[in-house]
Amino acid sequence: MESKEEKKEGGVDEDFMTTPAILDKYKASAEVANKALEKAIELCVVGADIFTVCQEVDALMLAQLAETFSSKKTKKLERGIAFPCCISVNHVMGHYSPMGDESTQLAEGDIAKIDLGCHLDGFIAQAAHTVIVSADEKSKVTGAKADVVVAAHTAMEAAKRCIAQGSSSS
Repeated sequence: MESKEEKKEGGVDEDFMTTPAILDKYKASAEVANKALEKAIELCVVGADIFTVCQEVDALMLAQLAETFSSKKTKKLERGIAFPCCISVNHVMGHYSPMGDESTQLAEGDIAKIDLGCHLDGFIAQAAHTVIVSADEKSKVTGAKADVVVAAHTAMEAAKRCIAQGSSSS
């Protein structure tokens, strides 16, 4: 019988990669996170209260997770929010999920960075997106705001090209 050390190839446990039950949990968790992200994007409109949007998205994640793997056999699976919905606006770098009494409203032209995540049985899926809040879907963004969005996109594309099995960030 192989030892745990021999099972690993390049730091990745091969059993993990070939276990359908684990992959199913990741996929189901990702579906819920993506639905929640779509809802958050839809709710990020001019005048929307950030606290209210975060609460609605978190409630949607919990409701969707309750319906996922809901048979008697899988009812006891641990599930929940792994990363509460955060909407960071403009100069706020990240992880802004305000309390009700400290919330603000989204304004025309705000850059809203949305982060969230959920888990099924400890298998986490996170999702994030950046939107520019606008009353008119057809309006174009120009100037410094457009430059920031393009720079972030370019940096993400460069980081994606560096991802490879067995590589590390050090």
